[in-house]
This record gives sequence, C-alpha cells and structure tokens, in this order.
Amino acid sequence: MILKELYLYPDLIDFEDDIVHPFRDQSRSICNYLERQLKPVKFNAEGFKRICFIGKKKPNSECFVNSSKVLSVEIYFDENKYKSLEKEQLNAFFSQMLVTGIKKCQKQYEIPEDELLIGLVNFCENGCVNRWTFKTKLFKDIGIKCALECDLTMDAFHLNLVITKEKEVLFDREILKTVPDEIVFVPMFKDVRIDGDALVVLDKFGDTTYSVRLEEI
Repeated sequence: MILKELYLYPDLIDFEDDIVHPFRDQSRSICNYLERQLKPVKFNAEGFKRICFIGKKKPNSECFVNSSKVLSVEIYFDENKYKSLEKEQLNAFFSQMLVTGIKKCQKQYEIPEDELLIGLVNFCENGCVNRWTFKTKLFKDIGIKCALECDLTMDAFHLNLVITKEKEVLFDREILKTVPDEIVFVPMFKDVRIDGDALVVLDKFGDTTYSVRLEEI
C-alpha cells in the first residue's frame, strides 16, 4: 500500500470549530508539499495509505491504524501558542508538530522518515512556498505552449494559465482561486485543449473551467 496522503489538524472533540477549521486550511500547504515529495518515493507502507497527525490536549502514547487504512498519530497541540502566533509564524509551528509526529510514528511503524524530515527543512528554508507545474502542453500547429501553474498557500489555492511562444510569455492569468483544500480544487482542472477558436481548461469531468479565445492571446 503506497503512502500518499498526510494531514495535520486539531482533534474535533478537544477543540472548537473556530480553531479546527482555520488550522486545517492553513496546514494543507505544508502537508501537500510533503505529499508531493513522497510521490516519487512510492513508499510501500504496511496497512496504511494516509497518516493523520492529530493535535490533542492529552495525546495517546500509541499510534494505531484504523479500519480505513489510516495511521493516526496523536501529538500535543498548544492551542494558546497557536492563537498567539502571527500568520508568518504558523508554518514553523506546523513543521515542529509534524517533526514530533514523524519521530513518534517511526518508533512503531516504518515510514519514510528521512524524506519527510528533509522535505520539511526544504519547505521552511525556501520561504514556505508550495508552487508546482501541474501540466504543460505544446500545440505545434499554432506554435504555443500552455502550462497550468499551481500555488497553494495557507489562505488559498491559485491556478494560473501561462501561454508562451518561442519563450515569450503571451498570456499569464489566474484562472481559478479556491479555498486551500484538495477536495475542492483537484477536480477543477485536468487538461488543456483547443476547441474551435478557443483554448479551454477542462475539469476532471470534461467540463470547461476556463476558456479564452485564441485571438485574445
């Protein structure tokens, strides 16, 4: 079973919604970054495909795999410290919680500890930026290259359509902005195609997310 997903959030019972919901959104950027570092590793975990690092007031000393193939790792969550931090300090706070969880988890279950810890260091040292190119596509008949560029922050997910011709940028526009939640944004883009006199970005169902006329590029 390939380990693909990582989540960090406060326990729904220990903490109120006004803490849990913002925290879950804010922590997706760092967790998504780590997930993308895991993708080429293809780590074969025994019995789980997701790790949930759960902030608790009194964490259980043992980690466990539930019936949904999720490894639950409870770690201490300092609610008052979280509330006192400025936004630019939050990723360092999340990183430390993840380091604690990873080291705790490794004592009971084999996980790609080195890759995860190195990923955290790289994320923090590079300004906590989570940007990547989802897809590039070359349309030889009209001589343009299109790229779907992603940027996931603590506040939002941004998708830019970038069109170049012979290395000259012809078009660079944000075409989608959502909450920082993969459940929301992942289904909303999958491919880029030419449809008649327009270039269209399609979602996973084949419907149009964005369209621009070729004469406007």
